[in-house]
Amino acid sequence: MVNILDLLKLQKYPIEAAQKELTYLQSLSKDQFEDWKKKKAWDTVKFHFDYNPLYKKLVGKHLPERWEDLPIVKKKDVQCGFDEKLSEGLLKKDLHFGNTSGSSGIALKFAKDKYSHSMTWALILDRYRKIGFSPNDFQARFYGIPLGFPHYQKERLKDKLMNRFRFVVFDFSDENMERFIDKFRKSNFIYTYGYTNSQLFFARYLEKKGIVLKEICPTLKGTIVTSEQCTEEDKSFLEKQFGIPVFNEYGASELEFLAMSDQNGTRWLSSETVVSEVVNDSYELVKNGEGGSLIFSNIFNKAMPFIRYEVGDIGAIKKHDDSILDELSQLNGRLNDNIVLPSGRKAPGFTLYYISKHLTSSLGYLKEYQVRQLTRNCFEIDLVMDQELDEKTIKAVNEAFELYIEKGLKLKVEKVDKINREKSGKLKQFITFLEDGKS
Repeated sequence: MVNILDLLKLQKYPIEAAQKELTYLQSLSKDQFEDWKKKKAWDTVKFHFDYNPLYKKLVGKHLPERWEDLPIVKKKDVQCGFDEKLSEGLLKKDLHFGNTSGSSGIALKFAKDKYSHSMTWALILDRYRKIGFSPNDFQARFYGIPLGFPHYQKERLKDKLMNRFRFVVFDFSDENMERFIDKFRKSNFIYTYGYTNSQLFFARYLEKKGIVLKEICPTLKGTIVTSEQCTEEDKSFLEKQFGIPVFNEYGASELEFLAMSDQNGTRWLSSETVVSEVVNDSYELVKNGEGGSLIFSNIFNKAMPFIRYEVGDIGAIKKHDDSILDELSQLNGRLNDNIVLPSGRKAPGFTLYYISKHLTSSLGYLKEYQVRQLTRNCFEIDLVMDQELDEKTIKAVNEAFELYIEKGLKLKVEKVDKINREKSGKLKQFITFLEDGKS
């Protein structure tokens, strides 16, 4: 059976070296680890100051001596082309490329060197192992999927190779929920993984039907929720209706796999690869355990300068004297609403993530967006982009909505200079004005 380790090795990612280094770091004492981490962090900063034109521009002529005097890097800072934000001297074959255009509402193409990406996977495998999951376990994946060719086929192939079955969550109809249930009855899934709201919706349907998921799929051991905020109430409900423990994953794809909860519910940060900070509105460091804006630095990635990077989430971090890991003690993220359509079908708000990826791919100049649902068939769409709003853009938006949501909707598309963010610091991608928008 092929697993993620095999795929990484096949693509020349140094995963074995990364796992060895992770094991070494976890063997260090607290003092030894802190000494190593301080040196590693500053080495990475100096590398970017010397070889990354974007970071040199952000820092200025002289590199500060104090960590807290380094500039805060924001997503808009790294929205430039790769010719500006990639470090000099790196070969394309040694890089991992990706893109994100979802939860924050801002399209971003990013790069990591292959060793940094291998460290990310070493962390993921380590944290999953600690909660009882292995790379060979059969995964029930509650996720979206690109609908266009060839991306759809590519994702389906990845699912097959990585021993997972994808429950595509664009359709929350009763008929589709029944198909989900039937698949669980016939399969030996070990754990579920995916968007919080999608798993919650399925759990509510199970409750309505009087079904506990583990009773129809007894091989299940646990659930991992990701990408969306999972409250304690959500967690308790999922554990009751699924009949298995729930683990909370937190990350930013351009930055790092940032945190994972353990068997006791404590959410530990990936302190082996990131420096974690919390700042107030004036970007001053807050006291240990106090809340503020979360700032992370990837101290392995040499391809792009994610140094003191503002992810847009509000939370709190606790440092422990007896552990090399910091605890993510609070996280206040966005809760996505459901889109209720004229046909009666419900689609999760994060469906707009796939619309944004579609538009970014087809147009190439979309920066930010927000969608507001006024009635079941009427939507307002605000776009932030460099180009003027023309018929091509309006046509692309209409085509994307028809592809991913439903035909026959009334769309009012406008170009705006900026979109106001929530108190959490994130742009709310979808806003509904329907009373039953969350039902």
